[in-house]
Amino acid sequence: MKRSILILFLLNIVFSQTKQISQISISSKKNGISINILSDIALDKSQVTGWYNDTNSWYYMTIHNATGDVIALEKTRIEYPVSNIEIVNTGESIQIGFKMKLPVEDFEFYFDDSSSRLLVALRFPLSNVLASIEAERPNRSNKKNVDDNRSKSWIKGLYFTGSSIVGVGLLKRNNQKGWEIPVGFSLILIAYCYEQFIIYKAK
Repeated sequence: MKRSILILFLLNIVFSQTKQISQISISSKKNGISINILSDIALDKSQVTGWYNDTNSWYYMTIHNATGDVIALEKTRIEYPVSNIEIVNTGESIQIGFKMKLPVEDFEFYFDDSSSRLLVALRFPLSNVLASIEAERPNRSNKKNVDDNRSKSWIKGLYFTGSSIVGVGLLKRNNQKGWEIPVGFSLILIAYCYEQFIIYKAK
């Protein structure tokens, strides 16, 4: 009986140890954000709760029986759509708040006991994800237009150079004609082949 009481007492000490939150890192994804939380001792599922407040656009999570350096943790590098981070130590728990510029539709906790890490996955509504993907399309189109314009400028330059060299060759007397005409026509031929067969196929 005494042995059982001793074991329960020791287990209670182990599980009641205050965890130290030492690091928070934020990584932005297309469909949400990943928040990595590092502690000195692996966190238990029963210790962590989270919720999203629609009225003020803050996502809050509370880690019970844990603490951390508020000043150091609030210096965490943030990424869009997180605009601010707020840490509150209550003595019995630590509350971490993330100010969001996009709404959070769902979230999940993933516990990695081997590295004492907690991964928090915040997911955006599908409509926001699709809007983000759609917003990227004009940029790709603009890049393609720039590349096309560069190709056209290069071809025009080749045509012009080739024609100029041919013109110089034609102005020379018959007994003075040399490399100008064949080289000029070669440049014109290269420009024509590039325009007709390479650019046309790419489109």
